[in-house]
Amino acid sequence: MGYKNKELLTNWANNIDKVAELTKHSTTRTAKKSRLNELLTSVSTGKILGATEHKIDGKKMLSIHKLTTNVVPAFIECLGSPEQLPAFLRAFYPEVLQRKDYKQACSIATSNILQMPSGRGSGASQAIKNLFVPANKFDPWRDDKKLMTDVWQAVNLIAANQVTGHQLSLESGRGIYVTKDLIMDMLEHPEKATKTKIANALILMRIAGAVHLMQPSELTDSGLKLTQFNHDGKLVNSHHVYTLGDFNIADWSLVSDNFNLNLNTQISKEMLIQLFGEKVASDYFPDLHGGIGKTEIDFFMTLKAQSGYTNEVIMSAKAAADTISSLTSVKDRTARLYTDQVCNAKPVEMEKMSKSDAKRLGYVLGGYKDTKPAEKLIVSTTAAALRLCLEKVAGKNDKLKKELKTRMHR
Repeated sequence: MGYKNKELLTNWANNIDKVAELTKHSTTRTAKKSRLNELLTSVSTGKILGATEHKIDGKKMLSIHKLTTNVVPAFIECLGSPEQLPAFLRAFYPEVLQRKDYKQACSIATSNILQMPSGRGSGASQAIKNLFVPANKFDPWRDDKKLMTDVWQAVNLIAANQVTGHQLSLESGRGIYVTKDLIMDMLEHPEKATKTKIANALILMRIAGAVHLMQPSELTDSGLKLTQFNHDGKLVNSHHVYTLGDFNIADWSLVSDNFNLNLNTQISKEMLIQLFGEKVASDYFPDLHGGIGKTEIDFFMTLKAQSGYTNEVIMSAKAAADTISSLTSVKDRTARLYTDQVCNAKPVEMEKMSKSDAKRLGYVLGGYKDTKPAEKLIVSTTAAALRLCLEKVAGKNDKLKKELKTRMHR
């Protein structure tokens, strides 16, 4: 982002005196800070990095060139990588004790962040590119792919953020305590995120095995203590202790082959049961409840079989939601959410879009010609249907052809 002191901090080991001057602070304010964001909030981080420091909703943020970010990703950008943190903190904040496996955590976080693909031409697999790299400026999931990248970096920064305390996992550096608020505090571009999108991005990463809910056999005694909390005198399970995996050995195809990347849309436990079995869903996703069930999924699969693979509109989203509501007696709003959820599953091969978008992309509107332009319709997204659409718009609009080709290969 062009921080004034970035060059100085990146090469801090050869500029000890200058950096020591920048990091002068009261040790009584920092000695008991357990997290990096708490430490950076208690010192003059803006002065250290060479950025404008201000507060948004009571939280310290840094800005430069009209771009605003959280303190931790800004600080680590100036250092160069999380791997620099243990030595830097020992040099300038020696009063902050480091946990036993902190060096390993920072090393794992650095490796995972560096494994991120740099663009379409990188050597990453197609599954990884489908989730993290926009195909082009017409990619309908462009913003969500950028957020996936930011959330993955944030999850790794959580490992580097917890400086003091106990090791949570039996395997050094792998144990992390994850909440949506903590992820939000680690995002480089928090203005583009919502807690719903963060939660859904985390679920996708769990499906790939990049992170997973820690099992009792993987936990230290300190980790076990965090798996339950006292609520009104009762012990309640806490689903926040995770194992941080390796980006390069996670199976990202489990996500890209099964789900469209729509971070507004929840993935239900029933979907995971059908894909991975009851045991996997129960052991690794016990925190997921509700959402679309087998009855609703069966309805859409039957509808797909009856509709075939044409480029004609299958039905209106309202009619689909009304049918779901009558089948399961759920409220109208919930039925609409269920429709969104099932369209997010690739095996269903359907997508919800406005009438105007369907017309623009070459779908045959049939009996929906006279409905309002914003009317939501359900269409087939099979390769056969998309090819028919592509033929319809061929020679008319290069942008539309590019968008359809992107949808065919997502």
